[in-house]
Amino acid sequence: MEIRTDNIDIFLKWINSLQKEGKLYIAGAGTYGKILGKFLSDNEIYWEGFIDKDTKITEVDGKKVYSYSKKILEEDYFIISSYIYADAIMQELKQKCILEDHIFVLVNIQALISDIYEYETNWSLYTKKLQKFHNNYKGKRCFIIGNGPSLNIEDLEKLQEEYTFACNSIYALYKSTKWRPTFYCADDSIFCKKMMTQKEDVKMLTSTCKAAFTSIVKEGFQYRDDDEIQNLYYEFIKREFEPKTKLPLFSADCSKQIYASGTVTYSMLQLAVYMGFQEIYLLGIDMSYSVERYKDGRVQMNVKNNHSTLIEKEETKFKEDIISAHGYSYIADVDMQLDGYKAAKEYAEKNGIKIYNATRGGKLEIFERVDFDSVLG
Repeated sequence: MEIRTDNIDIFLKWINSLQKEGKLYIAGAGTYGKILGKFLSDNEIYWEGFIDKDTKITEVDGKKVYSYSKKILEEDYFIISSYIYADAIMQELKQKCILEDHIFVLVNIQALISDIYEYETNWSLYTKKLQKFHNNYKGKRCFIIGNGPSLNIEDLEKLQEEYTFACNSIYALYKSTKWRPTFYCADDSIFCKKMMTQKEDVKMLTSTCKAAFTSIVKEGFQYRDDDEIQNLYYEFIKREFEPKTKLPLFSADCSKQIYASGTVTYSMLQLAVYMGFQEIYLLGIDMSYSVERYKDGRVQMNVKNNHSTLIEKEETKFKEDIISAHGYSYIADVDMQLDGYKAAKEYAEKNGIKIYNATRGGKLEIFERVDFDSVLG
């Protein structure tokens, strides 16, 4: 059953109006589920726990996490907490013979969760701090670095005097090069859980760059008022699409929101444009993965690395968690990424910004190809 709630008050009024003989569960123990569950508890609304397909999770924030093998009573109720996986969760519940009018899909869950999270954390006070970067680098050029197999140490060495963006496990290369990124980004769920939970890891990631960026709903947000970590900035990341083209939106104001499209590179592109860079070069964006997923449901297995060799070794500690939690649906949604690059190209062309692909090889052909060595003269 679809439920449209325009704000927190309407949501609370609706949930309090439910005449429930059974128990209330939150379907999905991810980020949205945790925020929703805390809000229910804070408002003294009893709920039994989470139900989630990840059988390794047994408890979240003091609430039990049940698997889909749990015996469910026909009078039990479920609120689906996921935006991306709502359809899949709905099918799982239906297979348990749950009636549709006992399964609630929050139509505008992104807006609701952002309102709840703002109510509890005042996150917009922190995303506004991104305004200090607006147009600081107007007219300059930068390099956005992916972690693809084509990335090599020699190229990074040549970029020591350039403005650069890098992400995730790029730190695996630091022992082999004097180069360090100007800006660092991390908004991948599994990566942030592994590498931004402990303060020492966050200090390592932020100490080697001018500024680091992560999502307000990821683990790094706990350090927002920590005096020892002052160059970590926060983004509100959401999914939203242009009605006509169905392409992801591209943010004109990163202090309000950044839009998602299946890869942190899309976030870095929006940040670079917001900062005023007018020549943007992509490097190491191969669009070549060991496992690739497509819109039509195909999953293609390839004999290749996702990343450069040293980064691939570092990434192995995340892969088991990714596949366990999400299966292959989480890995390399190629069509979603390509849609993001198309949206970035459209936005750039309308605003007099040049985006070039300086990657050595790879499969990304949306942007004009340039020779990396020639660019550096």
